[in-house]
Amino acid sequence: MTTPRVFIIRHGETEWSLNGRHTGSTELPLTANGEKRMRATGQALVGDDRLIVPSQLAHIYVSPRKRAQRTLELLNLGCRDKMPWQDQQQTKPQDIRTDAKVQIDDNIREWDYGDYEGLTSATIREQRNKNGEGPWDIWRDGCPGGEYVECSLVRRSLKLTYPSQITGGCHKATGYADRQYPGTLS
Repeated sequence: MTTPRVFIIRHGETEWSLNGRHTGSTELPLTANGEKRMRATGQALVGDDRLIVPSQLAHIYVSPRKRAQRTLELLNLGCRDKMPWQDQQQTKPQDIRTDAKVQIDDNIREWDYGDYEGLTSATIREQRNKNGEGPWDIWRDGCPGGEYVECSLVRRSLKLTYPSQITGGCHKATGYADRQYPGTLS
């Protein structure tokens, strides 16, 4: 029996991620470079002799954000079924490599930055300083009008308790949370 594994793949580069702006609910497309790099990531990580073996995937969860969905498409997993957001199957029959079902799941959506959406960390620090607030730490302070760390961790931990091999597109905050709060996501 294969040991269950979870793969968490961050969406490709967008204009806002390129210039350090916090992106949660804002729909932004991948840049041309972001698409190129995700294709290369798929070539490097996906295949019968690679880290992600499509035929061994049990289920694929993806954020409702279009950038995460596009990232999943670019990985070229060779899904038998059409992606839930597509009108028709994009994978040619000869390129099918997995029977894994793809599910859009709000539990792995990007962090809700609320009032900080679209701002850089430097801008947030300037605003907080001007308002007489202390330095900003997302793990301690969360985001006014948005999400606090406990909410994000609960959402993601629900998804990561499934005993199967999973891949999905989500935000880099998940990795930070696991380092800041070891064991919380497992």
